[in-house]
Amino acid sequence: MFANTLKELRKKENLTQGQLSMKLGISRDTLANYEIGRREPDFETLKKIAKYFGVSTDYLLGNDEMNESDVVAAHMDDDLTDEQKEEIYRYIEAIKIRDKNNEK
Repeated sequence: MFANTLKELRKKENLTQGQLSMKLGISRDTLANYEIGRREPDFETLKKIAKYFGVSTDYLLGNDEMNESDVVAAHMDDDLTDEQKEEIYRYIEAIKIRDKNNEK
């Protein structure tokens, strides 16, 4: 699942493997292996990929559908501190939990 999701996200952004690998700080061969399912990233690389595309790690791993809150997170200003971004992500997650509880 991760391999297909990564490839789809890369193509949606009109990036080559070489371009994306440079942005992520990994080799093109490593990225290619991720996309064919031969290798999987370590957790830090997975977080870096999720942050770059503005999606959750769960979404990358196929455990979560991409939703509106993922899109909102993708459009946060670059001038936010890491702490501010984390607070926004926690708020988004709290809203998701609240909404799931309200559905029951």
